[in-house]
Amino acid sequence: MDNARSFPVEKRSSTEDQILFLVVEAQGELYAVRWALVLEAGVLLRQELDLSSPTPQVQRKGTTFPLVYLWELVQLPPPQEDLTELPAVFLEDGERRMVLVPDRILWKQEAGIKELPEWIAKAPTVRGSIVLGSGVVVVVLEPFGWESESKRVA
Repeated sequence: MDNARSFPVEKRSSTEDQILFLVVEAQGELYAVRWALVLEAGVLLRQELDLSSPTPQVQRKGTTFPLVYLWELVQLPPPQEDLTELPAVFLEDGERRMVLVPDRILWKQEAGIKELPEWIAKAPTVRGSIVLGSGVVVVVLEPFGWESESKRVA
């Protein structure tokens, strides 16, 4: 009696839909943001921050960008050290803008986005994941999902 069954193998294109991401780090954990959202990535000096409003802001080329720390976005405890130079990623999605401040800006990565289990994907900041060549899974963030969620709560 032959109990072996044949199951169809999911065919994947070798040219799977590849998207560019910017990989950043917060407290040793890797995260990715869609490259299409990135206007600029570099260093932000503390004196460039406007701390007079309830939400810290940065002015760049006549445009105001609210400041969001990556550790805050992914609900990690704040770092111990207070740096004078901050890594900064200026993001824009239509009319929405922000400066995302990770611990480090690492590299640009091309990868196909993978879906996550529903219970994880419900988090407003999570869009999916990518898998690096080393096998490390990196969570893809949707930073503007967090922004709209925080506005609903307020």
